[in-house]
Amino acid sequence: MPDHFKVEITTVAKFDLLAIVEYITQNDALSKALIFLDELENKITSLSQMPYRCRKSFYHDDENIRDLIYKGYTIVFEVSGDTVFVLSVFRQQ
Repeated sequence: MPDHFKVEITTVAKFDLLAIVEYITQNDALSKALIFLDELENKITSLSQMPYRCRKSFYHDDENIRDLIYKGYTIVFEVSGDTVFVLSVFRQQ
């Protein structure tokens, strides 16, 4: 297993992040949305080290698909070889 993984954000996850920014902007302020986006991106980047530290996904029955939880949001990602693919980001209900 590699000690450092490449992290790629899928197109779907990029749209999820944009929707989160839009939602926070409409309900609060653009500045807060951008700060939160930066925090989320830092959490996503942290997956480059030890992605298996996160729980097995609640939404998928696959050991390589995991969930990273941050401030009520779930970042669903798949570990494949030396790459972590961020599949989606959504607010937990």
